[in-house]
Amino acid sequence: MKLDDWLSQRSQSCPDRTALVADGAEMTYAELEAEATWVARRLAAHGVRRGSTAALTMHPRREQVVLLHALMKLGAALLPLGPRLTAEERAAIVSAEEPIIDLDDPGMLTQTEADMPLLGEHDMDDVCCRVLTSGSTGTPRPVPLSYGNFLWNAVGSGFNIGVAPSDRWLCCVPLSHIAGLGIVMRSVIYGTAAVVHDGFDVDRVGAALESDGITQVSLVATMLTRLLEAGVDLSGPRAILVGGGPVPEEPLEEALAKGATVVQTYGLTETCSQVTTLAPADAKRKLGSAGRPLLTTHLRIQDGEILVQGPTVAPGSADADGWLHTGDLGHIDEEGFLYVRDRIDDMIVSGGENVIPAEVEEVLLRHPQVAEAAVIGREDPEWQQAVTAVVVLEGGAEVSPDELRRHCAEALAGFKVPKRFELASALPRTPSGKLMRRALR
Repeated sequence: MKLDDWLSQRSQSCPDRTALVADGAEMTYAELEAEATWVARRLAAHGVRRGSTAALTMHPRREQVVLLHALMKLGAALLPLGPRLTAEERAAIVSAEEPIIDLDDPGMLTQTEADMPLLGEHDMDDVCCRVLTSGSTGTPRPVPLSYGNFLWNAVGSGFNIGVAPSDRWLCCVPLSHIAGLGIVMRSVIYGTAAVVHDGFDVDRVGAALESDGITQVSLVATMLTRLLEAGVDLSGPRAILVGGGPVPEEPLEEALAKGATVVQTYGLTETCSQVTTLAPADAKRKLGSAGRPLLTTHLRIQDGEILVQGPTVAPGSADADGWLHTGDLGHIDEEGFLYVRDRIDDMIVSGGENVIPAEVEEVLLRHPQVAEAAVIGREDPEWQQAVTAVVVLEGGAEVSPDELRRHCAEALAGFKVPKRFELASALPRTPSGKLMRRALR
């Protein structure tokens, strides 16, 4: 099956509609098409051709979106690299992937243009991007994602939360990760606007939600918490998607009480973003659930692990029977709603009992003086692994370990109560906001 070049098609069907809002300016689909075509010919002059890989390192901005579309016009795969990678990490990825061009500044392209025909269509199975995993559980690795993966992700998401020509999806997460890249790709497939910020800033996001006509926004749990603490009005968007790992119920409840339509979502790089997303209509009734599988996606639980099957699964990621083993723990209720518990690798075995870190963290976050919490297992001669809590307190707060221990004991079985508490000024997180437990360990 062949797919039209999405940007070219949109530049013909809705040329004057807003395609991109970034760096304080708007671009229509006709303007984005013209600039992407011009950049594609300059990339071609550097030898970029169909099937080659182009590495790109920069903060989210207009040029990054333009370069993405330019590469698609050449049939080349984008390898987006986050600017927060160390020189050693970046060098290892570039050495392994061998991109034909390695850009960290659009100004590196010369003004020379190659006079060559650009692609007007793509095969569903052609690789569009090679996206790094988040790195929350180990060294980031590139995952190939096809045009078909992005198309079916957009179809499933659209059937779940709806699509309108006037939609404006706010992207304040990195474009080097699938969460941000997925927003840009879905927007061009729908013919709607992507509003791209060059990072997460509470005041800027608040202003955008108030005055930029935002209809959807994707966040991680810490972002939602910071917006709530700042008193930002979240009632405008018809869907606020929160993912990046298990989401505590307290901020979800607070957001819903303030009129926000906040829905939990679950996805992976290997599934081209969303696997399940709670429908807005179920936001209150199924609080804590990540929703039902999106259209074309199938789920099952095997020995507690979440398995995924469907056309959004990246090439080469599934087993012989077509199932992707996610490494995540969860369960599906009688109505087919998924509840995500934690990573299998993060499970703590203490005194022969299994402890789910996310369950202990949620209890800790109920304490009024606790701003952030992370739970890990530390090697212990008596317990095998001792449940250990690393806690970030609210500014100026003072709480003793005994008080935190008593707080946990009111809601948790004894073997789940942390044996040790440590205070920290911040928790280590990936650029996309995911907790890095391995750094804590």
